Amino acid sequence: MRTFAAPDYLSLQFRSDLNFLVTRWLRPVSDAETRAGYRLILAAARECNCPFWLLDVRRRPPAEPATTRWGLQEFFPQLGAALGQTVYMSQLLSPTYQAQTDNELAFQQAEQQGPAQGYHMRRFNDETKAVNWLRQQQGPAAG
Repeated sequence: MRTFAAPDYLSLQFRSDLNFLVTRWLRPVSDAETRAGYRLILAAARECNCPFWLLDVRRRPPAEPATTRWGLQEFFPQLGAALGQTVYMSQLLSPTYQAQTDNELAFQQAEQQGPAQGYHMRRFNDETKAVNWLRQQQGPAAG
């Protein structure tokens, strides 16, 4: 396991045994911290050449609408090109956070993105299901 330097609001580790980049948001964050955190995640993914991300946002409330738009419309769509491969993001949300986003069209569309979009994203409120989805994306060699 490799741990990356990160601000107090973020834990960032590469789990070589799973070939996952595991990110845990540790407290509520500002919009600037959210954006900086995602840039750190991408930098770590580049260092490890890891397209499989477990993003635990259970301790963080939903971002402001402008930051959500930035993530879904600007940051996430450029991940494939930035990493040179499709990125798979398994977002682990609190049940309340997931319920808040379930009916939002932007999140529904983000989960329907195909490989041509550069990323796949799924939202979960159960860590086992979040990990299992990432393992499935890795293909038969992950089993």
